[in-house]
Amino acid sequence: RSVELPLYLEDVSADWLTHALQKSFPGVAVAMASRHGGHKGTSMSARFELEYSDSGGHDDLPDAVYVKGGFDDKWRKRVYQALQQEATFYNEVAADVDLNIPHCYHAENSDSPQGIVVLENLPARGVSFAANLAPVTVDQVAAVLTDIAKMHSDWWEDSRLPRYTKWREPQRIFLRYCYRPNHWEELIGCTHGDLLESALGSADMALRSLETLWNKMDNSPATFLHGDLHGGNIFYEADGRPGFMDWQLCFSGNYAHDMAWVIVTAFDVEQRREHERDMVQHYLDVLQSHRGEAIDFDAAWLSYRQNMAHAIASYGAVPRDMGPPDVVERSAERVLHAALDHDVLGALELR
Repeated sequence: RSVELPLYLEDVSADWLTHALQKSFPGVAVAMASRHGGHKGTSMSARFELEYSDSGGHDDLPDAVYVKGGFDDKWRKRVYQALQQEATFYNEVAADVDLNIPHCYHAENSDSPQGIVVLENLPARGVSFAANLAPVTVDQVAAVLTDIAKMHSDWWEDSRLPRYTKWREPQRIFLRYCYRPNHWEELIGCTHGDLLESALGSADMALRSLETLWNKMDNSPATFLHGDLHGGNIFYEADGRPGFMDWQLCFSGNYAHDMAWVIVTAFDVEQRREHERDMVQHYLDVLQSHRGEAIDFDAAWLSYRQNMAHAIASYGAVPRDMGPPDVVERSAERVLHAALDHDVLGALELR
């Protein structure tokens, strides 16, 4: 590697972008890169508008790219494995995933540790972005489940899956960390701490719920999962077709992880209560249409209920600096009501 990976957005230079774009556009040279906007979460990202000193003979050079990586010291140390996993996904797996996903010009890891992807600038083709807590229609959620069920069918018990089983570990390490005793006490003191305590009781039981869920899911048929299929990781084309971003937490696992996560996070509480059974059935119908084999609804519904344990951990127990405080708390409220509605501990046979 002739150019080290940048650790801060300020270090994403024209020289580095020349290096990054050489794989897709040999001979290209970036003369100027100007940064615009930015997003901060588990990763940081920004759009870079480009000017070229040498086109390398290419007439399809992007006017702008989207650079995403671990550009914050604290979060890079927390989630570097997930950052690197997304880069590996684009290099190894993306071509075999039949979904609408951003085009990746470059993906690279280093021992810094760092993981960076250089993606197409999606707004240039007129997409609209979903968001956590943004209003959604039943048709939109059904469209997401349709595409995900097709992908799951393509990868169902595939011989390639064992390679990606260990990709579940970065997420699990982080979620276990969220249930450490001192953090649990902080969570109980938050706006919806009473709902968390009602759903899970204690930090020990919370951790036990996760381990029990994972044991059940790990001993069931596997497919390839997006792994973090909440509303903020979805975009829509002008014709309504969904697209899928943020592949930091993809892994080989049970279908219900994706199916449950999108339903419980996309809908508000009342929408979910009204439509969740229909959405589970819709997913099963699409899966059967591609696989030719049916999954019993009652078994799928139990898996859906059990996966509320993941929902609580991923939305209800995360550090409150994961995003805007109001969004984090309202997201937690959404999944905590779902866990209570579905008696997650009862579904896991923990009471």
